[in-house]
Amino acid sequence: MALLISLQCALALTPDKGRGNVRGLVQTSDGQPAGFVNVSIKGSSKGSLTGEQGDYMIRNVAEGSHILVVQLVGYAAVEIPIDIVAGETVTAPAVSLKESLNQLEEVQVKGNVNRFADKESDYVARLPLKNLENPQVYSTVNKDLISEQVVTDFKDALRNVAGVAPVNNPAGGTGATIRGFSATTTIRNGMAVQIYQSDPINLERVEVIKGPSGTLFGSSLVSFGGLINQVTKKPFEAFKGEVSYTAGSYELSRFTADLNTPLNADKSLLLRVNAAAHSEGTWQTFGHNRRYTATPSLLYKVDDRLTLSFDAELNATNRSTVAYYQNLNKTSYKNFKDIPVSSKTSLGGENIDADLTALNYALGARYTVNSKWASQTNIAIGNNRIEHSNQIYPNWTSDTTFNRNISNYGPRIFTSINAQQNFTGNFNIGRIRNRLLVGVDVYTFTSQLRYTDVGTYDVVNTNKPVPGINLEKVNDLMAAKTNSNNQTRLSTYSVYASDVVNLTERLIVMLSLRVDRFVNNATITNGVKGTNDYKQTAISPKFGFVYQLAPEQLSIFGNYMNGFQNVAPVVQPDGTTSTFKPLNANQWEFGLKAEAFSRKLTGTVSYYDIAINNATRVENSFTVQDGQQKSKGYEVEIVANPIAGLNIVAGYAKNDNKVVKAAAFEGNYVAQVPTDYVNLWVSYKFTGKTLRNFGLGVGGNYVSDCFFEAANLITIPGYTLVNASLFYDQPKWRVTLKGNNLGNEATFSNWGLPQPLRQLSGSVTIKF
Repeated sequence: MALLISLQCALALTPDKGRGNVRGLVQTSDGQPAGFVNVSIKGSSKGSLTGEQGDYMIRNVAEGSHILVVQLVGYAAVEIPIDIVAGETVTAPAVSLKESLNQLEEVQVKGNVNRFADKESDYVARLPLKNLENPQVYSTVNKDLISEQVVTDFKDALRNVAGVAPVNNPAGGTGATIRGFSATTTIRNGMAVQIYQSDPINLERVEVIKGPSGTLFGSSLVSFGGLINQVTKKPFEAFKGEVSYTAGSYELSRFTADLNTPLNADKSLLLRVNAAAHSEGTWQTFGHNRRYTATPSLLYKVDDRLTLSFDAELNATNRSTVAYYQNLNKTSYKNFKDIPVSSKTSLGGENIDADLTALNYALGARYTVNSKWASQTNIAIGNNRIEHSNQIYPNWTSDTTFNRNISNYGPRIFTSINAQQNFTGNFNIGRIRNRLLVGVDVYTFTSQLRYTDVGTYDVVNTNKPVPGINLEKVNDLMAAKTNSNNQTRLSTYSVYASDVVNLTERLIVMLSLRVDRFVNNATITNGVKGTNDYKQTAISPKFGFVYQLAPEQLSIFGNYMNGFQNVAPVVQPDGTTSTFKPLNANQWEFGLKAEAFSRKLTGTVSYYDIAINNATRVENSFTVQDGQQKSKGYEVEIVANPIAGLNIVAGYAKNDNKVVKAAAFEGNYVAQVPTDYVNLWVSYKFTGKTLRNFGLGVGGNYVSDCFFEAANLITIPGYTLVNASLFYDQPKWRVTLKGNNLGNEATFSNWGLPQPLRQLSGSVTIKF
């Protein structure tokens, strides 16, 4: 409260003349949200498109009287007088179009809508900030693109992001390589979650935030390359829903439902439920993937100031584990394509699997203090239980033989609590506009692990058929082994602030700082407490600038960003204990952002340089902190709607990630990091009378070779995937046919795991 009072005192400096915002709602004549409608300020370049729920926000409008224009292509414009107050957000009267939802959807097909460009986000900067105002690079994949591509595996949504190579780990967890570093999917709506296998049913969009982001997101959840934020579907003020069924190759059978409804007459209590039941076999000789997901979400508008929210994500998954090759250096093979085992051959067995349950809950409260200040309180509670996971590690002993070693993990329980309090302000000091974020973050994480080294199951000769692994034999081997039980706990206490300052209408700077106090409790192994507890403080700064060369259309930007990881003390060979500073990654980046031609073209071109200068390494048996690594490259991303019905998502990225100074392999490429990435999706929906509502999409990905290990002696070959879809989309129903990996190419991910062969699927969706 003292902080709020002091900040509000500073608001006394706000001048009479300035700028404000306007927001509102556009609906159809039948009371449905009117999405993708143009709303603008008459006589200026200020404008916006309504979101899917019919809402819009136009920021940074000059103080005074204006005319708000609501324009639907092919119809007369609706004009509304408004008065903008400096430093405030004005709510315009709701607009009801004469058209029904069916008529509106027909008009949208005829008009130009860049429907895969969805950059508006409250999460990337943790405050409302337009893409052209944000010096950080990020990409989004919205649910329209996810739906058109019939995405049933979360990682396939990530294939639409420039410079990203999605992966599954041996147990099936989803991740990705971003700017030369591995990232996981442990963030949902900006908060920590504990989930191993996400289902795309609840995705409004995916945000991939590029570069080390420790200043706003800390160190426990993100990598130096970036982070993946899952933005979930939210309730809205209308009854609406859809159900869908998808079937395809490998016994794919998938049912999904999305239902939204107000629960009371004044529409202050809203409910949305998404659910999925997914069952699928495999292109290999053994394997399956079965998962069930339910995601209820409640929104309660207490009054004009206070809104409460609750959502849950409940997931149960049972899936076959995938073998992860080891010790290829004992063979003559220098490339994975030389391995004499077909990708169709499973090295596991039908019951050699992982059994997972994830329960994640989130509560939120947004309170509008006044026209300039708002409070956001969030609590996320996550629990992920891996009941068991039998993981297979083939250890090669010659060109024709390998041992199948098995490790058993489970029960393995991850539990986290993430509490966050943010205050956001939008005010002027003199003529300088400030958008300020001040936040406090508390994160605790506990891991309980039972691990058993089952050992060698058998010896496989590649000249003979590879038999399936028998679960009963695995259990018998495990019963004779001694297991290890470990418990770890860590906590992070953080404060941060970020100020986005308009020095002029076109020149914006961002100044951010975070202070973290990290507490690592000693590991308890088989009931015995260890001595590896420690505490560490880290400071993470961030600086960025944006200059709009063409207001609301083209920006030049640059940033300095910092990410960090805590480093435990080390007992040296002479008996002394060395403490180290947190490991830091520092990024410099610059480039261009565009949202031009009435947002028909959005894109980003950037160059980045990420340097690690204080990694630990071993020299003469002593651990020293002077290791160096550098990841640099450039990215190009384009999302365009050049003509009516045609939408394009394209990207190219080049990354060069090398070890500069280390105990060994100096000058080598970092293992399992490709250098070149291409993504493309071209979609066309016919607008003429003959083929109206028909559409087709085609695209794919290219990922270059990379090295399997630090010595850079064994290559994981690159791959090219070609995908296509054909759909017929009506306001009340939709039919889609989809083909993945149409070339039926046997490929490996950059982690060396086999990827699916050709898969054909079809889906039917009923909308109501």
